[in-house]
Amino acid sequence: MTTHTQPTPTDQTPDTAYALLVPGLITLYVNAPTEAAARNELTLEGADTIDLHDPHPTVGRLTITALDLVPAAAKLDKINDTLIDDPLPDADFHISDIARVAARTLGDNWTASAGPYAVVGYLENKTRDTGIYTLSVVEGTLQLQHERSADPCAQFDGNDLPTLGQAVTDALLDDLCRNDDCGESTGDGEGYDGECGSCADRTARAETPAPEDD
Repeated sequence: MTTHTQPTPTDQTPDTAYALLVPGLITLYVNAPTEAAARNELTLEGADTIDLHDPHPTVGRLTITALDLVPAAAKLDKINDTLIDDPLPDADFHISDIARVAARTLGDNWTASAGPYAVVGYLENKTRDTGIYTLSVVEGTLQLQHERSADPCAQFDGNDLPTLGQAVTDALLDDLCRNDDCGESTGDGEGYDGECGSCADRTARAETPAPEDD
């Protein structure tokens, strides 16, 4: 996380200045002979924090002091005046933000972290020893996959952050063993009734009547 210099207080700003890191879409233009060259220029110029100098741009009572771009997540929007129709939905947030919303919804010691360039999100509950769930885009589809599973446990679409966060929460809880003290995935198909294989075996043994003495 980059720490930026806070703006100088004025008569219009409150006594306390809050610096907020806000995900969002930024439209910028690059003049270049090819899209690859334009992306290279973006990567070069956007590698480090772009500090905006005084006077800082302001919108109402908001003061913008710096920009942290994510060049790897840039989506081609226009070529000259031609709008590009991209199959992936527009979104004003990163994939890691979806993971963070899901972790907040889950609560109970769930944590979220960002992968490279915030285009990958990780979810984990170390208390339950769940292992890591990875949220990423594979072949144009947003999907959730457990580290010990060969296939994703869920796929998602949409561009509304709260809705996606809740969908990831529901999919993760559906994939986990239903027992609160177990952090195993049910993705291997060895369990049943919402339990992983080990818990299902224990339940079956507990429910099996003891043999009667002759």
